[in-house]
Amino acid sequence: MLNKQKPVMKSRKIKQEGNTAKEDSNVNAKTLEKALRTLKSRFSTNDIKHMKEVPEEYVTGIRSALGLGYETMITRYHDPRKLTLEDILNTADITSTEYETVLKVAVREAIKNHTKRDISKLLPKE
Repeated sequence: MLNKQKPVMKSRKIKQEGNTAKEDSNVNAKTLEKALRTLKSRFSTNDIKHMKEVPEEYVTGIRSALGLGYETMITRYHDPRKLTLEDILNTADITSTEYETVLKVAVREAIKNHTKRDISKLLPKE
């Protein structure tokens, strides 16, 4: 009789340098700094109601700070259901905002845009 053990899942450590923004000559550092300060303030006062407001502060700088391409950023931030956890965590990091605050905005908006999943065709018929 063979002893079958469940495989052990090991979480892999992500290196810090793997989450560093690349230098971008198109980004005005002072404009980016001002935009990030504004976003931090708006998150802390619950003024941000939609995630699409994040890149609107300074599209070029925010895109570079998040490490996303323009189309990817617009697609995800205009439909928060498509945001990854990494996007939410990075948004909180660059704006010096609590993770839960950014997550709350993203989830609230995603729920408004979500259509409940219908699995009735998979269940037994009565």
